[in-house]
Amino acid sequence: MPDSLEQAVADSTIHVLETSAFMSVWQWSEEDGDLPPPNISATMTFEGARTGRITLRVASDILPALSRNMMGDFDEGEVAAETAQDALRETLNMICGNMLTAWYGSEPVFHLHPPEIVLPPAEGQPDVESNPDVSMKFCLDNTLCIVEAAIESEVETAAAGADGPAHSREE
Repeated sequence: MPDSLEQAVADSTIHVLETSAFMSVWQWSEEDGDLPPPNISATMTFEGARTGRITLRVASDILPALSRNMMGDFDEGEVAAETAQDALRETLNMICGNMLTAWYGSEPVFHLHPPEIVLPPAEGQPDVESNPDVSMKFCLDNTLCIVEAAIESEVETAAAGADGPAHSREE
């Protein structure tokens, strides 16, 4: 198991993007310099042992390659915008599932809500995730990719019993 939520997010993001999207990805550092910034996001919420939100921000320029790689379609033709956005949503869904399993184990059950596409906010408007617990930058095929996660406090359930929650992970 990872030592921190940050490590769970990093490991899950890299694993999904490398093995399912077949894209070059690593944690961004100052040495990577300025990269094309994200201009489209997918965000989703989850409920279960904990509730929370995870957001994946990418540069729209990589969506055609992400879509082709996820679908196994290596035709260089144009990728429909909806298909490209579907690939982004599915990528986030996979990252979220991997992150929750890495951090909390396979025992707790989580309900993942379908990811939604979010365009950049208008100037002066609040962003999707204003106070994430984790915000990590990655270099994704020479663009900047940001993954943000916010996890709320533990949800109390009747099934917790006298011994407390079935599974708890303190951060």
